[in-house]
Amino acid sequence: MDQLACMRIFVRVVEHGAFVRAADNLNTSRASVTTAVAQLEQRLGVRLLNRTTRRLSLTDEGRAYYQDCVRILGEIAEAEDNLSSGRSLPRGRLRVSVAQSIVPLAFFANLAQFMASYPDLSVDVIITDRMVNLVDEGIDCALRSGKVPADADLVARKLTSVRWLTCAAPGYLAGRGAPERVADLSRHDCIQYVSPSTRRGCDWQFDENGKRVAFTPRGRLRLTSLDATIAAAVAGLGVAYVPEPLVQGAISSGQLQPFLTEYSVEALPLMLVYPGNRYLPAKVRAFVEFFEKAYPREGSWPNIAAGMEKGSIEQGDK
Repeated sequence: MDQLACMRIFVRVVEHGAFVRAADNLNTSRASVTTAVAQLEQRLGVRLLNRTTRRLSLTDEGRAYYQDCVRILGEIAEAEDNLSSGRSLPRGRLRVSVAQSIVPLAFFANLAQFMASYPDLSVDVIITDRMVNLVDEGIDCALRSGKVPADADLVARKLTSVRWLTCAAPGYLAGRGAPERVADLSRHDCIQYVSPSTRRGCDWQFDENGKRVAFTPRGRLRLTSLDATIAAAVAGLGVAYVPEPLVQGAISSGQLQPFLTEYSVEALPLMLVYPGNRYLPAKVRAFVEFFEKAYPREGSWPNIAAGMEKGSIEQGDK
C-alpha cells in the first residue's frame, strides 16, 4: 500500500479512535487498516499508537506525525480544490476553531446557513479560548474575539465588533442603587463570568475621563456561561458584564437595566483568522466570504435574544 494511502488510513484511525470504526468509515476491512498503520510504523521506525484491548492512544511521535499528516493531506486537497474550484462547490472537511465568546453570537445560526449552501462540506468545530496554532494543529481557520497577535503567516479579517454592557435587574438596583462611577461597582455583588476552557475571569474594561480603567469584579457567584450570567442578573443576583447583542432582549423587556454606558469602551472586534497561503482552498474561501457577510456591521446587531425560546438562556458559553 502506498504511503499516502497509509497516511489517510492512519488519520482516520485517530479521528475515529478505533481500527474497526475507521474500517467501517473507509468501507474496507479491519485487516487492511491494521496493515496500513503497521506499514507506517515499520517505515518510520517508531510506534505511532499505543494499543490496548479497550482503547487506542497516540504516542508523542504519533501525535506529531498525525499533525503532519493532516497538514500534508490538507495541502493535497487544497491543490485539488484549486484545480476544481471553478467547476464544483467546496467539499471535504473544514476544521474551524471558535472562541467560547463567539458561540452565543448567532454562530450556529450562521453555520446552519453556510452548511445548507455547501452540502458536500463537513465541518469540525473546535470550541476553545486557547490561541490555537492553525498550521501545526491542522485547523483551516479560526474565529476569535479581541485582538489577534501579529503573525506574518496569518491573515486576520475583522468581521464586526461587540460592545459589552454593565447591567442589573431593576429590583436589585432599587435596593442597592445604580452605580454612577466605575469605582461604585466595588460596593456591589458582581456576577463574574469565567472561561470554561481556562477557568479564569477577565477584568471589566471601561473608559473613564479618557483613560482605560480595568475593574476586577468581586462577588460570590462565578459562572462558565454567558447566557447563565444573564439569567442570574435577571434573577437579581447582582451586576453582570455581558455582550450587548445577548442582553438586548432582556433590556427591551425591562428585565435588565444598563448603566455606566457612558463609560463603555470601544467594542471588541470579532476576527476571522486563516493561514496566509497564496492559494486559499475553496472550502476556506467559501467560509471566509460567507461569514464576512453574515455578521452585521458595528451598531447594527439584531436582537438575538428576541427569537430565543423560553429557557434557552440557560445554554451557551463564552
